[in-house]
Amino acid sequence: MSTNGLDPIVLGHNSFFGVNHLSRKHGASREAMFDDVSAIVGMMESASALDVGAMMMSTHPRAANVTDVVRASAELRNRWSFYPLLPYITKYIRQANEKGMVNIVLDQIKHAGWVQGLSILARGGLGALTRDYKHVLSTLIGLELAPFSDLHVKAVFLHDVLTDLALALDIPEVLEVHITEIGRRFGARAGFATKNLPLLRSRFERYGFKSPLVLAQINKIGFGMNPSRTACEQALAGFDGDVMAMGTLASGFLRPAEAFPYVFSQPNVRSVVVGVSTASHAAETFAAIRQYHVAAT
Repeated sequence: MSTNGLDPIVLGHNSFFGVNHLSRKHGASREAMFDDVSAIVGMMESASALDVGAMMMSTHPRAANVTDVVRASAELRNRWSFYPLLPYITKYIRQANEKGMVNIVLDQIKHAGWVQGLSILARGGLGALTRDYKHVLSTLIGLELAPFSDLHVKAVFLHDVLTDLALALDIPEVLEVHITEIGRRFGARAGFATKNLPLLRSRFERYGFKSPLVLAQINKIGFGMNPSRTACEQALAGFDGDVMAMGTLASGFLRPAEAFPYVFSQPNVRSVVVGVSTASHAAETFAAIRQYHVAAT
């Protein structure tokens, strides 16, 4: 484990939930492969055998199935730490216009369980949901994270859609709600996913957010590094924070041996989240990360 408390290797969730930014067909095949929760747990066991015990997990509907299995097993519960990414943004984009935010919250309560959901709602206040977006965010954070109760949560990342929207509209209060709620609920670190690292750095410096934890695309071909690879490299230099790199293999375009020398040549990169779909892929990828992570430190 690194000195900043971050796991140097975090198992990613994209393969499990059908996310592939280069090929929708390839993503769908991976989602089908992991349709049964036992396949996801099997991949976790393969990762564990390679001394990886940390996982990023979107608040996708299938996440609760995984966390239920982990919670029921003392071995898994003691071995694994989680880095939730919230919210599962596709769900809200699809439902917001159809149902409205209050009804989305009520739907989330059903999934959280009525006892836990009503407790969260009582703290947020239903009347406030119609008036105050801070209460909406606070309540939804609690509901989204309900599947992770009683598990070891190290950090919780705000999805890049919300992070980057708050940055673009210059609304630091949204980001402050995330920081406050994650600390209060889990005693964990609040992280921010972004598709625009230079903008995040400049805004966070102006807001006075100290030592932020950031999840950002970093890879040698500049895939997903906005507005450019050069601009992101400049933002990493002298950055007062910790970066967890994602997209390091550029959705499979790069092999691990060619990807990670570049990733760990960048300053302030402390950790990597990477999706793997087979035991052999995990062994190759984790070995390359360890080789170049150690060389960088």
